[in-house]
Amino acid sequence: MTTRFHGLTFVTDPGRVFSPRVTSEKLVDAALERLGTAPARVADIGTGSGALAITLALRAPQVEVWASDTCSSALALASLNAERLGAQVHVVKGDLLEALPRDLDLIVANLPYLAPGTTGYDEEPDAAVFSSGDGLDHYRRLIAGAADHLAADGGVLILFEGEVLEAERSELPWLRSRLESLVAAAA
Repeated sequence: MTTRFHGLTFVTDPGRVFSPRVTSEKLVDAALERLGTAPARVADIGTGSGALAITLALRAPQVEVWASDTCSSALALASLNAERLGAQVHVVKGDLLEALPRDLDLIVANLPYLAPGTTGYDEEPDAAVFSSGDGLDHYRRLIAGAADHLAADGGVLILFEGEVLEAERSELPWLRSRLESLVAAAA
């Protein structure tokens, strides 16, 4: 099966690997705007099919991109898509920032953020949709470790409930607080 994302066609594996969504294209657009034309080092955390990482690598060829995930099926699919589309991407297995280099200019992530038991995602793998507790545990852990992997002027872009949230390295506590206030407001 295939899915169109940001004008590219990606092989997908519904039920095993989260399928790219049109709303995630906003994350790519925000990253491309931030990156401009300068060389940079970028990591896509929880890459799934590789749509974000591969699109960034193709749209900004001066950027070195890492795609990480804990799911072997996702990594195999991301590697397949990168090869098919001719993208140079480092595909690595690791939990969040594990196995990624330091001094990244940008971290992008569209991680699981729904609390267990949320309905409406039966076609997607649970691990790609649900995070423990109130749903923010993946993002909390990412934000807690991001400063150690970012360059001094690096930043984080995440997609949460269809909204792109951006934070500089110095603003990571604000990002965590913003996510927690969004979850509290929805409860």
